[in-house]
Amino acid sequence: MKVFWYLSFLVLVFTIGLHSEKTKKVIKKQNPIKSPITPEIERKIPEPKDQYQIRLIMENDAFGGFSDRYYTNGSRLEFNMSAGESNPTRKVLGYWNDLFITPSQTTKYLQGFSLGQEFYTPTNIEKADVSYGDRPYSSRAYFSNSLTTATEDTSITTELELGMIGPSVGGKSAQMNFHNLIGSPTPQGWDTQIPNSYSGALRTDVRKFHHRFFGTQYNLNVGNIQSDVSFGFIFRFGNIDKTPGPGSSALQPGPPILHEDGKGYWYFYVNPGGTLQFYNATIQGQIGSDKAYKTQNRNTAFSNWDNYLNNPTPEAGEREIQYRALAEDNGKNSLQRYILFNEFLVKGTNNPYNIGLNYLLFNNIFNGAEDIEKSTRLFLLNNLAEQWDQIPDNARALAIYSIFRPEGGKLPPHIRLYSYEVLSQFILDPKQREVLLQLLREEIEYRDEKTYVADLKRAVGFIKVGFVSVSNAGFLFGVHYNFQTIDFQSGKGLPQQHQWLGFQVGKVF
Repeated sequence: MKVFWYLSFLVLVFTIGLHSEKTKKVIKKQNPIKSPITPEIERKIPEPKDQYQIRLIMENDAFGGFSDRYYTNGSRLEFNMSAGESNPTRKVLGYWNDLFITPSQTTKYLQGFSLGQEFYTPTNIEKADVSYGDRPYSSRAYFSNSLTTATEDTSITTELELGMIGPSVGGKSAQMNFHNLIGSPTPQGWDTQIPNSYSGALRTDVRKFHHRFFGTQYNLNVGNIQSDVSFGFIFRFGNIDKTPGPGSSALQPGPPILHEDGKGYWYFYVNPGGTLQFYNATIQGQIGSDKAYKTQNRNTAFSNWDNYLNNPTPEAGEREIQYRALAEDNGKNSLQRYILFNEFLVKGTNNPYNIGLNYLLFNNIFNGAEDIEKSTRLFLLNNLAEQWDQIPDNARALAIYSIFRPEGGKLPPHIRLYSYEVLSQFILDPKQREVLLQLLREEIEYRDEKTYVADLKRAVGFIKVGFVSVSNAGFLFGVHYNFQTIDFQSGKGLPQQHQWLGFQVGKVF
C-alpha cells in the first residue's frame, strides 16, 4: 500500500510538471517576448530535445550465490526528464551543482524522481536473537528528487531524500516472502530490527573523466540516516568517449542514462575506492533512542556475577568465564558452545534429561533461539517422547513451543523464562543455582524491548567491476559486481567482507 501511494505521488508530480510546461508554452504564444536574437541566429541554435527516461537498479547477494548477510538487498526505480530554466528542482539544486562545474550552452540538466529500498541482516539469519558483535537487522525506504548537471566529461547528481527506517518499511515480510519463494531459510530475527524513524538527506555524486578510459568519483551523503564521504577511481575500456556513464549501485546510484540520439556506447569498468563513515543509522540505530544497546563488549547481567557471590573464589571466577563463553554467540560457534553447555550444566549435576530437552534449553538461553532443521527436529521429538512422562509441565510447554515455533518471530519472554527455571532447578550447588537464575532473569529484562546496535567502522574499502551498454536507441543494460569490507566493528570470527551482484535496465524516450 505504501508503494502505491509513493507511485501515485510520483505520477502526480510528473503530471503537474507536464501541465506547467504546456501552460508556459501557451502563455508564451499569447504574450510573445521580443528577443535580441534574430530569426537567422535562432535557426542556427538547435533547441534541446526534451528527454524522458526510466531506470531500474536491483542488487542482491543471492544473485551471485554469495552468503546471505550484511547488505542483502537493494533496489531503486528512477524517472528522469529534461529540466528547463524555470524548473523548480533546477532552480534549487542548480546553484549547488554549479559549484562543481562551469555550465555552457551544451550543458544538460535532468530532473529525477526515485523510489528506493535497502535491507540489512546479520551473518546468521536463522537466529531469533541477533548474535552479539554482528550487524543488526534494518530496512530503509526513501523517495528522492534529484538534479543531474552534465557536460561532455563531467556529471554532478544531487538529490534531496525523504524516507524512513524501521519495521514500517516492510523488510520482514518482503524478505520472508522472497526466501520462501526461492526456498532459502526463513530469516528469524526481523523483530529485533532498528526501530522506526524518519529520514532526510542530501546526496551528491561527482564524476569527472580526464581521459575516456580514466576518471574520478566523489560522493557525499549528509543526513540523519547516513553521513559519509567516498572517493574512487574509474578505469574503463570500450567504445566510449569522455561521456560519464550512468551510475551502477543502488547504494551510490550516480547519474541517470546520459545519451544522445544515435550515439550509443559500451564499456567495461573497474571502480576501486573507499568510504569514510561518520554516522550510519542502519548500524547504530536512531540517535538518542533508549531502546538501543550495543554489546560486542557489553555489560550484561553476567558482568554482575561478583555482586551475587559474597566470597568470590577461583572456582567462581572459572564459572564466570564459562558462562561468558556460553553467552558469546557470534553466529557460527553453536556446536562448540553446546559441548561447553553439556560439560558444565549437564554433567556433574542431577539434570535427568537427555539431549532432547537439554538442547532446547541451550538453544533458547545461549544460542539465540536458532531455527531447528527438520531432521534435527524429528530427532529431538523422538528423544522427548521417550521421557515425556518425566518432564514437568513448564518444560513440556517450552519444548513444544521451541520445536514448532512460528517462523520469523521473536522468542517470547515467558518461554525464555521457563527455560531458565527448568535449567536452574537441576544445578547441585544452591548458591550457583540462585545466582544463575537471578542473572538470567536480569538478562531477559535487559533484552526485552531493546534493539541491538553495533559500533561503526570508520574506513570502508570497495571495488566494483561491471559492464554498461547504451544502444543507439537509448536502451540501457548494465551488470555489476561489488566487493566491500564490512562497515561495522564485528565480533571475533565473523566475515570481514561482503560481495553481491546487481543489474540495471532502462530506456530513454
